[in-house]
Amino acid sequence: MKKIFTLAAVAALVLASCAKIETIDRNVDEPIAFAGYAGNALTKAGAYGEETTTSLQTNGFGVFAYQTTGDYSASATPNFMYNTKVSTSSWTYSPIKYWPNQIQSGNTDSQPATAFQADKVSFFAYAPHVAATASTGAVTGGTDEGITALTTNATAGDPKVTYKVSADLDKQVDLLWAVSKGAAWTNVAGTTNTPTSGKPYLNLQKPAIGTAIHFYFKHALAQITLKAVAAYNQAAAGGTAQDGVKITIKQVELSVPGMTQTAVLNLNNTTADTPLWESASGSSDLALTVSGSNINSALLDGGDVAPASQPAGVTASEQNVIVDGKYYTVIPKATSTTVNVKVTYYVSTPDSDLLKGYSRVENVISKDVVFSSGFAAGTKNTIKMILGISEVKFEAEVEDWADGTSANVNLPLN
Repeated sequence: MKKIFTLAAVAALVLASCAKIETIDRNVDEPIAFAGYAGNALTKAGAYGEETTTSLQTNGFGVFAYQTTGDYSASATPNFMYNTKVSTSSWTYSPIKYWPNQIQSGNTDSQPATAFQADKVSFFAYAPHVAATASTGAVTGGTDEGITALTTNATAGDPKVTYKVSADLDKQVDLLWAVSKGAAWTNVAGTTNTPTSGKPYLNLQKPAIGTAIHFYFKHALAQITLKAVAAYNQAAAGGTAQDGVKITIKQVELSVPGMTQTAVLNLNNTTADTPLWESASGSSDLALTVSGSNINSALLDGGDVAPASQPAGVTASEQNVIVDGKYYTVIPKATSTTVNVKVTYYVSTPDSDLLKGYSRVENVISKDVVFSSGFAAGTKNTIKMILGISEVKFEAEVEDWADGTSANVNLPLN
């Protein structure tokens, strides 16, 4: 509507005086373009698992955009974009949205002679994208773990994502939220707005043609992963296994006390590069068990079989315990946390003189490990289990004969 009024004003000007005809090229519609980058990511892709820039192109990210007359405020609603999915290597989305053309306030040579407030657009984003019912915010499919809900399209104020921790390794979500890097944003009138680095893009006005909104995604959760290494006849990791001995893992149990089960991520973070978690609930001990097919096949105990039929097992080189580099994601915790680690593993040794042809010893070890700084967002927290075994050694010596009692016998009797 604003564009129609502007063109009408130009037409009236032409009718009144043919001596001056101006072209207002600022009213050329310019589609909004996006780009994304997932920082500090490693290898795992997919809807579940670790996000990378490549997986972001596949899974997509969701955008909330607020068009306001003047600056963004708590009364604004996502009236420009609601959970719009941006994906593919070209960062495409639908429907295409165009920048508002009303970019300045006051009277200028290139704007109407009536004072007005500038139209601005504020952008927020999260990943991976989930489909949701706009009027309720409920995630499609009714999932009760991971990303479970979004704020609705009628909710005033900041867009938010509800997240619930899962103990299922196949349902770990690498929840991301987007920030800017603080690069100057110049609109077509030459006015510069410099977004705060580490915070969302607020109050943007139409830029030069071809300018994209470049989201930098950060990890909103903390990661807990497991590694194992052997220590043969020494306290530190390392050494050499003897005579075909193998160490195999049956199960690892983690008990993490006082962890928040559900919380809400506000995409308009107030501290740069720090996720804004709200409405924490369900604080309890988080019980995590890694067993069966979730254990790295190179380490997984094969049952009561000969060592030759067991996998390579734990070696003097550090290895991931969980298959495919999977890990647990937890809502960040800022206070010191003691995690109890309980591991069940077997030491198998070939021995042809035994009935089965081998010995097999079960070990169940439990120990506390302290994370003094808790679990900060975006950190990869590793519990490394050093499984030490010491060979049975023997020493021997032969005792000297002791002096006994002497008896004299006179033979023959004289």
